[in-house]
Parts: sequence; C-alpha cells; structure tokens
Amino acid sequence: MRNSILFLMLCALILISIIIGAKRNTAIVQTTGTEKNKNAYKFIPYIGRIEVLNGCGEVKAANQIADFLRSKNFDVKNIGNAVSWNYPFTIVISRTTDMAIAQNVSRTLHTDKLILLRTGDTQYNVSIIVGADYKELIQ
Repeated sequence: MRNSILFLMLCALILISIIIGAKRNTAIVQTTGTEKNKNAYKFIPYIGRIEVLNGCGEVKAANQIADFLRSKNFDVKNIGNAVSWNYPFTIVISRTTDMAIAQNVSRTLHTDKLILLRTGDTQYNVSIIVGADYKELIQ
C-alpha cells in the first residue's frame, strides 16, 4: 500500500514537471519569435554570385539593374563597366555549365539573350552586360 502511494506521488510529480516544462518551452518559443522579428535580417537565398557590367554607357545603368535584381533576392557581388559601351541589348552570360542561375536571371529580366561563356574564371556564376534596352527590362 505504501509503495502504491509513493508510486502515485512520483507519477503525479513527473506529470506536473512535464506540464510545467511544456508551458515554459512554449513561452520561450513565443518570446524568441517576437525578438527574432524585431531584429530580423532579410534572408537572401543562394542565387549565385552575379556581376553587373554597364555596356550601354548610361550613368548608373548597372546600378539600376543590380538594385532590381537585389529586390528579387539575387546576390549581386560586383557592379562595374564592360569593356565597351556599344551593347544595344542586355546579355546574360552563364560562367558555369550549370545554367540554372543564369536562366533565373534572364527570366527575371524578361530577356532571351542568354549565352554560355566560360573563361576559366569561377569568381562569378553569372555576368550581365547591361545594354541600351535595360529600362524596358526593369519595369
């Protein structure tokens, strides 16, 4: 009889501990979620390493394309000038044989000017040469 009472008391104590622990974990998750939202950083998924080069000569053309791509969560690593400024169309260049990232970029920019050009430089997955048509692509 005495063992039965001790066993029931022990079971009750374990049950109370489980209930208190569950409530405490729920409170911690809710608090952490709230704090996380206050200090949340924008998550950028891996969408390749992208460089944007101005090939039309208009001031800030590459910056506008880069800002547009960043707003779509692409990871633009470099902005600069192309070798020449006589590109009438924007060209998306895949630097790797896996063209998935370049295809996503070309779809986002609504252009079919997509080529594969491997130079042995693996610093970027995709290069974009901004042409004179860039304003139409970011509307």
